[in-house]
Amino acid sequence: MSNPSFPIQERSSSGRGEENLHVAVRFLDGEFSDDIGTEYQFAETIFTQRMHQDKRHSQVALTSRSGDVIGYFSWHPFEPGTSVLHATLPVVGLSVLAIFLATSLAGHAIWRRLVKLNFNRQELQHLALHDPLTGLANRAHFKSELTARLQRASPEDVCSVLFIDLDRFKAVNDTHGHPTGDKLISLVAKRMREILPTALIGRIGGDEFTVFLEKIEAEEAAVIANRIVMCLHEPFEIEGVYVSIGASVGVATATGADTDAIELTRQADIALYHAKAAGRNAYALFGEHMDELLRMRRRLEHDLREALSTGTQIEIAYQPVYSSDSSIPCSLEALSRWRHPELGSIAPDVFIPLAEEIGVIHKIGALVLEDACSLISLLPSVSVAVNASAVELSAPGYPLRVLSTLAKWGIDASRLEIEITESLAINGQEEAECNIIMLRKAGVKFAIDDFGTGYSSFSRVQNVTVDRLKIDKSFIGGIREGRNSAIVEAIINMARAQGLRTTAEGVETNEQTAALKSLGCNNIQGFLMSRPIARGEILALLGARELESDLL
Repeated sequence: MSNPSFPIQERSSSGRGEENLHVAVRFLDGEFSDDIGTEYQFAETIFTQRMHQDKRHSQVALTSRSGDVIGYFSWHPFEPGTSVLHATLPVVGLSVLAIFLATSLAGHAIWRRLVKLNFNRQELQHLALHDPLTGLANRAHFKSELTARLQRASPEDVCSVLFIDLDRFKAVNDTHGHPTGDKLISLVAKRMREILPTALIGRIGGDEFTVFLEKIEAEEAAVIANRIVMCLHEPFEIEGVYVSIGASVGVATATGADTDAIELTRQADIALYHAKAAGRNAYALFGEHMDELLRMRRRLEHDLREALSTGTQIEIAYQPVYSSDSSIPCSLEALSRWRHPELGSIAPDVFIPLAEEIGVIHKIGALVLEDACSLISLLPSVSVAVNASAVELSAPGYPLRVLSTLAKWGIDASRLEIEITESLAINGQEEAECNIIMLRKAGVKFAIDDFGTGYSSFSRVQNVTVDRLKIDKSFIGGIREGRNSAIVEAIINMARAQGLRTTAEGVETNEQTAALKSLGCNNIQGFLMSRPIARGEILALLGARELESDLL
């Protein structure tokens, strides 16, 4: 159907009734709609006789003079926002996606950093409370945890603290090096965790450990302490090498929530001291008598320091040593004695270990060496032997001190013999071995004291750099009855094969002397010939008292 058309009238300005009429007709067809749309920039302009139902379109009604609706102009209105939206939507979408990805990455990075910071915080907290080598509680953590657990304990709960100190650990560290020592500590901690998987275990020092046992009777605590001793005595294999140590354990037990952590720890420490004093590789339970013994030890420490600082109380005695076929002394052994003004004579096996522990053994050794050298400077026909502990012999300045003292008194180095323990000779520390080699090159002789009581292994003595073996008195007692004659004979033959001389200690009968002489022992020493005597008696025995008087 063709679109209808309407006339448009134009009037001129002539007078009424004389107007010229111009009639123009424009058909409302598709071309007209297109022209209108192009001129006014309307999209989808159309003319329709019915109202458009599409809400997206705008429309206007065309009416006749009489007011009748002829049709509708309809077009799609210009929507700049939508256009802009359509134009920018990809960019906006990419931007939103980029922001989302960046935010996600940043959030993930922040989350990972928070996790790492939290892990580092936990790790630092763990390191602050635990020993880094073993993973056990350190001293501070063990102390705080012990205090807290004792406070939570019920009045009827029995609690125990165990102090554990490794025996011979320093020798392993010095012989095999610190890496082996660290590995050994780790293996010790592992064994202790296997024995006590749920107990609080701490490492409070280089070779010291502590254990807290809850709700365990004293008898069971003693069983656990013995088990620790036995377990740690078993050899450890480290990189194909078997290392043997031991452990001393002190046990303190208390009942009730009012137990003081410091006091319980102190008691365990005292018990540990007694376990070590009993010969090590053992355990001890704290008893009230131990406090008195500890006070006595503290007093001896103080008095020994004072005696050495004042130069009094420490005396030097000499025991003559004889050739097995002569009645004239050929050498002397210098022995230190402590005469306490109140307690009387203190045995060497009491104050010598004490001197080693408190660090004054060097002073005692220097005192003995000085007196011995001054004595044999008056006796040109005899030599002298002095004892040296592992602590002394391992000191860097020990060779210089010995050689300086010899030079001071004009003594030939070959007239001095230094006696060392069997364990030090066979498994000596590197510093001690170097000092022995240095002094032997200078001419000083060395002897193994109390031979046979330590390792008692002939094969291990083949490479020992000493000059003499001193056979322990425990083998001499039954030599006449034949009980130990085979052992003594084997020692003498072995020494002779190695080019070493022998001295028998603790000879008390003529029968023992005869037996030793028949076996080929070089020298004898014991109460049969002489007890340790004072310097003046030695000079009188060897006829040199007048010489000393002349020199003084």
